[in-house]
Amino acid sequence: MAETIVLGTRGSELARAQARLVEKAIQTLRPELQIETKIIDTKGDKTKAVDLRAGRKGLFTAEIERALLAGDVDVAVHSAKDLPSETSPGLEIAAVLSRAQISDALISKHPRGLGSLPRGAAIATGSVRRRRQLLWQRADLRLIDLRGNVPTRLRKLADNDWDAIVLARAGLERLGRSPARNEISFEGRRFFSETLPSEIFLPAGGQGIIALQVRNNDQTTTAIVDLVNDRETLLCLRRSESFCVC
Repeated sequence: MAETIVLGTRGSELARAQARLVEKAIQTLRPELQIETKIIDTKGDKTKAVDLRAGRKGLFTAEIERALLAGDVDVAVHSAKDLPSETSPGLEIAAVLSRAQISDALISKHPRGLGSLPRGAAIATGSVRRRRQLLWQRADLRLIDLRGNVPTRLRKLADNDWDAIVLARAGLERLGRSPARNEISFEGRRFFSETLPSEIFLPAGGQGIIALQVRNNDQTTTAIVDLVNDRETLLCLRRSESFCVC
């Protein structure tokens, strides 16, 4: 019987896309493996009452970690920026895929970027970090809380009288929505994209990194994920969990 490993992930479109990247990477090197994916609802997914302004660490990972500890899954697939700085007892980040773009992107109804937005423009984001960095650049901005996955956020931009939202470029690219000539088409709407320079808009720690978490006593699975590990990216993540932008 072929060996089977089970990946655990959130159910968002982006999380599923990331799990598929992990599956493809492993099967390229171990084609005989059977790989299954189990979708796990997290606290951050289940309720809209969670206030992300208090911090998102653990909101999208704790339930997946519990499934991993219980043996319901063999590998937890996380967006590294969602992980708490402290690793849960009995678990370890054993591997990461090659890092994608680390920068944030301004997705706007206006061309020419942040500097050309009208005074008092409304920008939606659920990130405390992004809110503060936006206000450092434009104290006149009106900031609006934003929740939801990437398509939901783009849809809200289309449906509301907001001027722009801020998203991670890595997420856009993994969903096949890389800006073409600084433009994005979504459900018949055209938006303009500006990459916010990381020298000014410091990305979240671990942004653009897909982390593979295993039980630290599971040597078989550890050896499997090590095959796809980008050691330079893992070293970067381990050296600075908070603000690693290397």
